[in-house]
Amino acid sequence: MDKLINGLPLVNIALAEVITEETEPQRFVFDTAQEATMEPSVNEGEEEVLRVKNKILATNRTEDLVIGYDTTLSSNTLIPQLFALIDGGTLIYDAENPDKVIGYNAPKSGIPVKRQKFTLNLYTEEKDSNGDTLQYVKFGFEHCVGRPVSFTIKDGEFFVPEMVVRSRPKTCEQPIDIQFLDELPEYTEANICEE
Repeated sequence: MDKLINGLPLVNIALAEVITEETEPQRFVFDTAQEATMEPSVNEGEEEVLRVKNKILATNRTEDLVIGYDTTLSSNTLIPQLFALIDGGTLIYDAENPDKVIGYNAPKSGIPVKRQKFTLNLYTEEKDSNGDTLQYVKFGFEHCVGRPVSFTIKDGEFFVPEMVVRSRPKTCEQPIDIQFLDELPEYTEANICEE
């Protein structure tokens, strides 16, 4: 007898993680992601049909191939380090306090930008009927490159940047990595009450 398969009720973006792909990787963890839309980038195959009058004699078909994913990520806060990484510019830090961001230099117009590649990991939760978290599901995308960030500033509404990243795996790599985890990765939570 066949067994009924239950799906996983997933909800929320519990955590988002960006890890730069460089000799000394930087890791940015944030829990303010509001929405993420992942669209596969597909190189569509072709179909050529050999037809003689009302008969199809043969079909030559090539398959659709996934070349990566395009992810649109909205965050409820402005994270300068993430904004700069995705947009392609550089942050300006205070000379006396090297942890304090005082500005941002966007890429120059009309000139190609070499953006830093990174891995994007998005974590969501599987919930029980009583609201408890049963496990986490991680969606990972390697070799991401950002695009210019779009945003809207509107009176009476919070700033929500929309960041688009393209992941393009190398030949024979997986375009998406899905893992089922008991816990979220470790990170140090900022204390908003610190002076």
